[in-house]
Amino acid sequence: MVIGGLWYSPFLFGTPWMKAIGLTDKAMKARTKGALGVLVVVYAVTAYVLSLFTAYYHAYSGGSGLKGGLVTALLVWLGFGATTILAHGVFEPRDRSVLYINMGNRFVTLVSMGLIVGACFK
Repeated sequence: MVIGGLWYSPFLFGTPWMKAIGLTDKAMKARTKGALGVLVVVYAVTAYVLSLFTAYYHAYSGGSGLKGGLVTALLVWLGFGATTILAHGVFEPRDRSVLYINMGNRFVTLVSMGLIVGACFK
């Protein structure tokens, strides 16, 4: 959630993202209140599933936990995150910048989660 908060802040990609999807700052703040609870659940589920995949990868390939977490996160991003965002994004009549900003956020989030999860493996 920290990465998403920074990623979609005015300091990084928040302003161009809101402009591209047609949201005002006021409208975004109103939507944020209800979304935070959902995000906690979504990120907890994502981290849990990523930890399961990392455990399987680590058991199969060995090596360091960090490597296992990183490789798993990259594969999850490529196989599920990026492809899902892209599959929906190509049909949406929005500016392509939304697609790239969202894919970048998913990449950074999953890699960060993967490194954290991987650091827990010996």
